[in-house]
Amino acid sequence: MTAFLIDEMFPVAAPALLRDSYGHDAVHVAEAGLRAAEDADVAAAARAEGRVVVTENVADFSAERDVVLVFVLKKNLPAGGAMAAGLAKILDNWARDYPDPYLGPHWLATCAAARLPRGT
Repeated sequence: MTAFLIDEMFPVAAPALLRDSYGHDAVHVAEAGLRAAEDADVAAAARAEGRVVVTENVADFSAERDVVLVFVLKKNLPAGGAMAAGLAKILDNWARDYPDPYLGPHWLATCAAARLPRGT
């Protein structure tokens, strides 16, 4: 089971789906009291709790080296209401593929790479 901290550009429903449908320990920054927090504070919280940061903010998190980062571009996720389910699915796939991820950046750039058809 992977513990995720989902950044604010992603739907609040995504961590609930990760918990309820896939059994992961997942929270949204809003649930963690980190809404509009500095990115360094988000990284520090993830580091302290052993969580993987899921974000689209490559530039803001690129200097972080001692935390697991998963970069996901929203433009490559299903649109609208399907985004939360799509994100949950690709993160579950990633967690199964990388049960012991290395510290630093990981890229989940496309639906195809995550075995998720566009529009699902």
